[in-house]
Amino acid sequence: MKIVVIGAGPVGLCTATALRQEGHSVTVLERRRDTQPLGHALVIQPAAVRALQYLKGAEESFSRVSVDAGALQWWSYRDTKPFATPVPAETLSRAERRFQTDRPSVQKLLHELAVANGAELLFGRAVQGVQDFGAKPTLWTTKGEKFTADLIVAADGIKSATRKILFPAQDVDPIPLRESIFLTSAPISQLAQDHRIAPWLEPGTKHGILGPDRFVLSRPMHGGLLGVQFIDVNHADPGPVDGNWNTPADIGLLRTRFSDFNVTTRAFLEHIQHAEKWQMATGAELGTWRSASGRIVLLGDAAHAMLPHAAQGLSQGIEDALSLARMLRWASKSGGNGVDIPVVTKAWVNLRKPRADLFMKQSTSNANIWSLPDGPEQEARDGRIRRMATRPPPNLDGVEMDMAADRNSPQFLKWARDYDVVLEGERAMEKVL
Repeated sequence: MKIVVIGAGPVGLCTATALRQEGHSVTVLERRRDTQPLGHALVIQPAAVRALQYLKGAEESFSRVSVDAGALQWWSYRDTKPFATPVPAETLSRAERRFQTDRPSVQKLLHELAVANGAELLFGRAVQGVQDFGAKPTLWTTKGEKFTADLIVAADGIKSATRKILFPAQDVDPIPLRESIFLTSAPISQLAQDHRIAPWLEPGTKHGILGPDRFVLSRPMHGGLLGVQFIDVNHADPGPVDGNWNTPADIGLLRTRFSDFNVTTRAFLEHIQHAEKWQMATGAELGTWRSASGRIVLLGDAAHAMLPHAAQGLSQGIEDALSLARMLRWASKSGGNGVDIPVVTKAWVNLRKPRADLFMKQSTSNANIWSLPDGPEQEARDGRIRRMATRPPPNLDGVEMDMAADRNSPQFLKWARDYDVVLEGERAMEKVL
């Protein structure tokens, strides 16, 4: 089939590569002039790692840009030592494997994979309009170019222009929040000279520091850097939706805002020369991710933009991409040798949307839990974290997956971690047939 992908971010490039490996003709349109490999630390969760096993060349590439970082050690903002250190697992099973990496590295390697697999990448192409009539949707760019395809896949992010075109009667703009995240990093070799930062530099560790209205996440990144995110959940009234959300931060104000945090946090801030302020927003709640014809779909942040506090944003986009590519095996252009494309996209949305919606809610919940004011609720939270940290990792063999179970239960953990989205997509299509 001829497929157009809108957006050359990580999810768009992953989608393009997966579709090319299924034999489709793929053109990627990106409004920017290049791939803009910007960003910070991110995690690809075990279920998405499992999905990437279906993408030739991905597992080896991701392994090269990932770092070893164990479970979070939890600190109170007032303390000089962690109050909860998880029981170390002697070895990680394949099912538990995560890629702990960073967005620039992911962007670069997925661009290389898309090019190597023969996807056509066209930069400087902003989509101006989409026509969703008949068997073949059409789009055109601000340059006057016209593209007709069997399927259009919009992976154009939280500010998706395609989403607005598909749902003109709805307010589908992203919802800006008072929360801002300050992204910082510094060379570990430089930080190692400061004994106050030593706890954050222990090999194979990452750290979460919890305080009122704020929390901090610290872990090593590819390239010998320590990446630290300063999260201020009640920072300021949000700027306009169409504003520039990533801006240079005032280091002095950042130091002041976290001046009551422990000595390790303050010491790290002394070494920072640059920080980027990232205003948070969530995606609008959508009833569906597909057009009326079923031949245009949204995926990734265009469909389900979420806060980063469940570390699921990119992972859910990867699950979107690999499942859609595999489920399209049941489609044909004419419907003669298989089901029609809209049948596939309907089954795909029905499969993917409940899972992504749940992680959207969990990411918002985590931000609230990790920024509680001092008091009984905070003490109860810390007690729960301590109890969970002292338990050995649960054995999930024989456990039934249950997305409706308590989020700390083995049943939910099994569903979150061991889920095979490609296999589930195949099962969904078998039910349709």
